[in-house]
Amino acid sequence: MPVALLRDRGMRALLAVAVLGVAWYAWPVAGLPVRIAAYWPIQVALDVVLAAGSWRVARDAAAPATTRRFWRSMTAAAVLFTAGDLVQTAQSARDLTVHGLVSGDVHLVFILAGMALPLWTMLTHPVRATGRQRLVFWLDAATVMTAAAGFIWSFVLSAVVGAGTALVLLNSMLAAVMLILFFGITKLVLGGDAPFRPVAAGIALVGVALTAVGAGVDGLAPTVHPAVSMLASFVPCVIMAACPRAQTVEMRVAATAPPRRRRRPFSLLPYGAALATYTAGLASLIDQGLSARSWGLLLASLLVTLVVLGRQITSFVDNAVLLRRLGEQESRFRSLIEHSSDLTVITDRGGRMTFTSPAVTRMLGYASEELHGSTLHDLLHPQDRPVAAAGGSWQGRVRHRDGSWRWLDVVATDRHDDPSVGGLISNARDITEARAFQERLRFDATHDALTGLANRALFHRRIADAAEQPGAGARTGVLAVDLDDFKIINDTLGHHVGDRVLTTAAERLRGCVRDGSDTVARLGGDEFAVILTGTTPAEAAATAARIVAALSEPVTVEGHVLVVRASVGVATGPSERAGTLLRAADAAMYDAKRSGKGTMAVAGG
Repeated sequence: MPVALLRDRGMRALLAVAVLGVAWYAWPVAGLPVRIAAYWPIQVALDVVLAAGSWRVARDAAAPATTRRFWRSMTAAAVLFTAGDLVQTAQSARDLTVHGLVSGDVHLVFILAGMALPLWTMLTHPVRATGRQRLVFWLDAATVMTAAAGFIWSFVLSAVVGAGTALVLLNSMLAAVMLILFFGITKLVLGGDAPFRPVAAGIALVGVALTAVGAGVDGLAPTVHPAVSMLASFVPCVIMAACPRAQTVEMRVAATAPPRRRRRPFSLLPYGAALATYTAGLASLIDQGLSARSWGLLLASLLVTLVVLGRQITSFVDNAVLLRRLGEQESRFRSLIEHSSDLTVITDRGGRMTFTSPAVTRMLGYASEELHGSTLHDLLHPQDRPVAAAGGSWQGRVRHRDGSWRWLDVVATDRHDDPSVGGLISNARDITEARAFQERLRFDATHDALTGLANRALFHRRIADAAEQPGAGARTGVLAVDLDDFKIINDTLGHHVGDRVLTTAAERLRGCVRDGSDTVARLGGDEFAVILTGTTPAEAAATAARIVAALSEPVTVEGHVLVVRASVGVATGPSERAGTLLRAADAAMYDAKRSGKGTMAVAGG
């Protein structure tokens, strides 16, 4: 950054003005009246530079709103400074003596009004620190303010003790304003989200400090050392005029430079203030004189303080490294959680959710904050709650925000004893599509592809299940159904018409039995079978009669009106003998065919 500042033409111009100005005031190149005549116009020119530079920063659309607000107030302040210095220029033109260097009442009003604007902006600027960081901020600010108060006392107030009331009052008011200004800048530097960049902030602090020194000199030296008085006002004005220019350069460099490493979590400003106070005190003591013993104690105290400050800064650096590494690990963990396709949930001992990862929105449709404090139990399907309560690994249905159910595969780990977790960690992945695919495979393996009825394998499994039903007196009925003369339809009209006939027959068969308890199966070709659970011979015969009647209704396929009849065999018996009933029903079905087709026969009847 210093290299970029030195390469900037505006900063080089201000540096040249500073060098030439110091030479102008320090060495009698021209007579005193000439230098006094040029003094206020030079101040006006510096005010204009400050106003123009501040306005340029305030108009930068890329700058944050708080930054633009601060520099707008600086622009207005510089305009007021310009007006005051113009008034003073006109007044001093009539008196080119040392008395022309002393500010008039109107000039002071403009200066104080101008200072009030940025002061108000700084005092109302929000402090971003929270918690313990807020305490650290106030301690650091107190350190800087104590040092500032010491400087103001040494250079502004102590020198006028015993002087006239007007001078004491003027310097006291100026000291109060300077103290408030120090606090405002300190607040901006230490409070976070400062409206100026680091180098600009440093330049502003130096300018304010030199202004405080210059104020004390200005109150005492115009009539005794006019050159010193002019220098004491000129140098801070050049430095303050350079502040917005430095801000502009830093913002330009920051916009094009690669991201810098993270800002250190502590400020060196309080330690610089402490060392500055020691330096000022040492200079004062040198001027007043000390004994050899006092010098030894003073230097030892200064050395001990420096060592302690160095040790503390070293600890701060170590802590900053640890905090940075911890922050990197936290960012890595947060990134893994935020971009993971799996859902992570932490529940307390009461089952209330204390944390849900962002995947909950994609997986279940909820925002994370919606679920905090609610229980996972409320989202589970009632049939799956006992499985989830058992813990460990489980699969269950969880209610989506739209009311549907999603199957989740969950692995739960108990971390209640871990203070950093304090709960049960559940990692879940959505297996709804996988479950649906498995269910489809299972259905395809046990059902007829054309009609959707149970196939031969599922039929025999249901027969076996019926045979294993407990309880004496349980009875099962089996119906064997065969479509009469179906081969003629396939041979004359084609298999696609035959398939339509088969699907229609399957629908009619479903309509003749009880949902949930009875099973309709297609055993192959035009052969069907029905299992009737918990039935009687009369009920089985009535069902067979309904089937014969339903299948005898004409079927219209592609303009062909087809009459499809069926022969049905009926067998009933104890459930434990269900395995033999199919053979009996099949034999009865052939008896029905031999008796004229389109009818039914009961085994043993």
